[in-house]
Amino acid sequence: MKLRSWALASALSLTALLMPVTNAVAAPAAPAAPSCTQGSICFYTGSRYNGRSWEWVAKDGYHDMPAAFHDNVGSFVASADGCFINWDPKETRVVRSGDNRIDYGSDFGGRIDGVGQGC
Repeated sequence: MKLRSWALASALSLTALLMPVTNAVAAPAAPAAPSCTQGSICFYTGSRYNGRSWEWVAKDGYHDMPAAFHDNVGSFVASADGCFINWDPKETRVVRSGDNRIDYGSDFGGRIDGVGQGC
């Protein structure tokens, strides 16, 4: 009896190994970061670089975030070094050229008040 149950278990295991997986679903690939003009940081209200966009130009110095972006940056792409600032309580985040975040709203993007050149 034990031999028969072992044979059945082996046959079922072999069948499971040989059956193709048909219900596997691949996760959607993250979108490539969009280009942003050299010397700028591009902000988006939505994650995955969606929603409204605004471009901060480093040579223009500090700027408060526009109303639609205040405490509402869902994603960004940096082509310049910069500093993200929350004023109350004061917090800063250093950003380097080449940095990007696809989903920033649940992080510091939900608190950002302004952007400048250095922290």
